[in-house]
Amino acid sequence: MERKCLKILAFATLMLMAAVSCKKDEEDEEWQAMAGDLVYDMPAYAVVNQKVSSYVTGITTPASPRYFWVSHNIDISETDTLYAQSISFTMPSTPGTYSITVFARADGYYSKSSTSEIQVIKADMSAIGGWSEGTSSVTDERDGEVYPTRVIGSLEWFVQDLRYDGTESGGDTLGRPYDDSEGIDNIFGRLYSWNDATGGVKGSGLGGGPQGACPEGWSVPTDEDWLDLAAAAGGEGETFFGNWPGLGEALSAPVSINGNAMWPYSPDNMHTNTLGWNGFPNGNSRDHYGEFENISVYGMWWSSSGMEDGMVPYRYIYYNADNFGAYYTDPESYGVSVRCVRLAR
Repeated sequence: MERKCLKILAFATLMLMAAVSCKKDEEDEEWQAMAGDLVYDMPAYAVVNQKVSSYVTGITTPASPRYFWVSHNIDISETDTLYAQSISFTMPSTPGTYSITVFARADGYYSKSSTSEIQVIKADMSAIGGWSEGTSSVTDERDGEVYPTRVIGSLEWFVQDLRYDGTESGGDTLGRPYDDSEGIDNIFGRLYSWNDATGGVKGSGLGGGPQGACPEGWSVPTDEDWLDLAAAAGGEGETFFGNWPGLGEALSAPVSINGNAMWPYSPDNMHTNTLGWNGFPNGNSRDHYGEFENISVYGMWWSSSGMEDGMVPYRYIYYNADNFGAYYTDPESYGVSVRCVRLAR
């Protein structure tokens, strides 16, 4: 009798599992995946109390989905969920890592969710570790910004990327902060097209670059300036378009933000920053500041020495290699960082 009861119980359990499975299958059939991908902008880095706005789209089927934003550590609404296609909120006043998730729903349809992490930082270098403050400093008289400097080889270099925006002199805005996230350029500098950086003027010879976006008395480095830096860092007999092995490691800083390493770990580049040049992985822009990419992966800096075919060169450091490479692009669509130099006094 006991064995018969156990068989009946096992059969009943199987039937219940089958019923639940069928019900789940029916529910899965009722819900269909939406067509299209969620498209929205959210900054990778923001400063404390920064206002952020975004707009989500991308779903093509059904025609009018409902979009939802969810965050458990950013105040986006009276609850942690906001139903809207657009969103506007203020970042927290405490530095740290915050996240926000967006998804879409409609009757019988669902989308995958997308989560963005945002590093919230102070608008100064106090929360940044792993960089060298330089041996001197210079004040840009146009906007009062102060830059640390260091003599390396035959030249005095900014050891922080340029952040001049051009508006103090009533001119056009020069460059953009990464993700158009205003305030983070106090840390990372701005990204400039070659034309914005140089004023469209080529340079040549040691210390012979154009002033461009740099302060008076300073210039955008030429190929010869970069070669001088390479020699000071231990490179020998290099051409500008050489690979410069080991110099990417020597010139990049082990920068940390909120205690987190900005460069991803790689045994091939330990970011020794032996000369205190402070290479940061500030990424780049594309399509004349229309898109931003490669922050925490690449650092890139212009040379003012244009090429005969109208292309323009830049140097780069990649997190997963120890070299200090060079490449080229057109003078308008790409945006990278700028260092300013002058002949050592």
